[in-house]
Amino acid sequence: MSTMTTTQPATTPQSVTTQPEPKKTGRRILTVIGVLFLAAVLVAAVATYFYGPAVSAMTTGKARFLGTDSPKRYTSTVLQLAEQGIYSDSEEFAAASEHAKEVAKDADSVDEVRAALDDAIHAAGGKHSRLFSPEEAEQRVADSDAADSAGDAGPAVDVDGGVVVATVPGVSRHADVQGYADTLADGLTQARDVGACGAIVDLRGNDGGDMGPMLAGLSPLIPDGTAMEFEYSGRTSPVTVDGNSVSGGGTPLSTHGGKWDVPTAVLVDEETASSGEATMLAFRGLDNSRSFGTPTAGFASANTVYDFPDGSELMLTIAKDRDREGRTYAEDPLEPDTKTESGDAALAEAQKWLRDDHGCQ
Repeated sequence: MSTMTTTQPATTPQSVTTQPEPKKTGRRILTVIGVLFLAAVLVAAVATYFYGPAVSAMTTGKARFLGTDSPKRYTSTVLQLAEQGIYSDSEEFAAASEHAKEVAKDADSVDEVRAALDDAIHAAGGKHSRLFSPEEAEQRVADSDAADSAGDAGPAVDVDGGVVVATVPGVSRHADVQGYADTLADGLTQARDVGACGAIVDLRGNDGGDMGPMLAGLSPLIPDGTAMEFEYSGRTSPVTVDGNSVSGGGTPLSTHGGKWDVPTAVLVDEETASSGEATMLAFRGLDNSRSFGTPTAGFASANTVYDFPDGSELMLTIAKDRDREGRTYAEDPLEPDTKTESGDAALAEAQKWLRDDHGCQ
């Protein structure tokens, strides 16, 4: 009798899943997060080192350096800011920029590269742009303060018969701009209230500065809405008058006194420049306004000023002026509606226009 041997099937080993220890997994996650954080900090630090001064200048008006502002870093920052200039896409700027970078490579001080940078700024922004050394920037402020102290820089409003004459000189961004604006607005509304029949805005000799107080002071004479525009690369930005408030050009300011719809003559000469020309344009195209005098200086553009830690200043043209009729201006003199042989003759012509055309004298 045969005997059968029964073989039991082999037991298949069961796979065992080993769970990672929670503490080790947590450490790995924290390590990864830490590495990513340090990488982000490093990238941010590098970006701040190379681009931070330009970014801080564009947001606050003052370039701030992480560490020292070596000639190379100073040059890099100035050229980055210059890319906003109205001619920054020109071949002239590209060549001048490369030259400045080459000079900066071997420069031991910022003074050694300043002339090359000034050439690049002229190429990027045109004749209205400058890089001022610390000494030049300090002298600009001193000259402005001296003019203020001499009493020959302030606005004035005088009434001659039925005509009020508002003298509107240039005004520094460091001056008392609110007081400047209030002097003009108060004088104009007082003339209105005593029955004046016409106005003369005298911009002769106005070499520019902060247009905010100029327009705010003259806001009684300017209708609400867009007074003029700045034309940047690919966009425009309006300068707006709302009652006695002005925004979009220079320091935003408000005065008081309301409006005055009256014939207004605007006087200009060859020294009327920059914000003085922009103020002239704020009246251009109005039915009850006319300009008199000689062609202006030809700086009808918008500048921005950047301060550097060493006391130097970058003044850069970043936009062209555009009047309410859509005409654009930059470096050519503005022609008055009525040309006279001299700026002095403009007043007599303006008075004649008010008398003959509007019965006001």
